[in-house]
This record gives sequence, C-alpha cells and structure tokens, in this order.
Amino acid sequence: MEEKYKVQVTDLHKSYDGVHEVIKGASLDVAPSEVVCIIGPSGSGKSTFLRCINKLEDFQDGHIYLDGVDLADPKVDINKMREKIGMVFQHFNLFPNMTVLENITLAPVELGKEDKETAIKEAHKYLQMVNMDGKADVKPTTLSGGQQQRVA
Repeated sequence: MEEKYKVQVTDLHKSYDGVHEVIKGASLDVAPSEVVCIIGPSGSGKSTFLRCINKLEDFQDGHIYLDGVDLADPKVDINKMREKIGMVFQHFNLFPNMTVLENITLAPVELGKEDKETAIKEAHKYLQMVNMDGKADVKPTTLSGGQQQRVA
C-alpha cells in the first residue's frame, strides 16, 4: 500500500454462498482528510463494501489496507484496527434512556479512551460542529431523524 493513503482497497471481491457476487473487483484510495461518498442504487453493494472495510463481512479476494496494515492478514488484531474506523450505520440505535451527551460519551469512557471530563468536553465540541450543542441534555426520542443521525 502507498503510504499517502489512509484507506486503500484493491480488487475487492465479495460473494455470498460462492454464487451471488455483490462486489466485483472494487478499488478505492482515500487520502488523509479526504471525504468520499459512495453512491448507487439500492442493493448495489454499498453497505456490504463498507462492512468489508470494517471487517464486519469477510471477503473472498482483494486487499483492504488501513494505515498501511493489510486487514486480510490473519495476524492482524481487527479489534485494535476497528478503533481507527468510525461508522454510522444506516439504522443506527441511540440509547433512548440516555441523553444525547450520555450517548456520545459512553464509548470513550467505558473503553478507557478518555476520562469523563475530557469526553464531555470533546462531545460538546463535536455537538457544536453539527449545530446540536443545545440538545446535549435531551433524550434522542425528542430529536428528528436527521438530528439523531448527527448525534450517532
């Protein structure tokens, strides 16, 4: 993999039951700070492609490199690599019994990545970036779908 890429996918193939091929040799290069959109009709393999990048799906052929590490290598600690991958699912689930702020700070605090004070400070920073800081103390069920997606 070329070091100038954050993510590099080369000739990726994914099929189900060895018959239904949903990804047929897809390749992608993503530079640091680059924003990439994957678009296409329903059922064209967009979500499957993203799930392969996160190794939530196994693929039959090709390579996926994240920061130069080949995720196809069986020696790779995929859970360690997933710490570098952010993914918002199409059908995301926020905890309805927790506030927006509690939802955002739960993972970094529970995983020991940040202390609670730092996590709260970071959460407010990101909520401001998406014009949601005024919603930090509300429950997700009071938010619109778009607002919930921004929180996720």
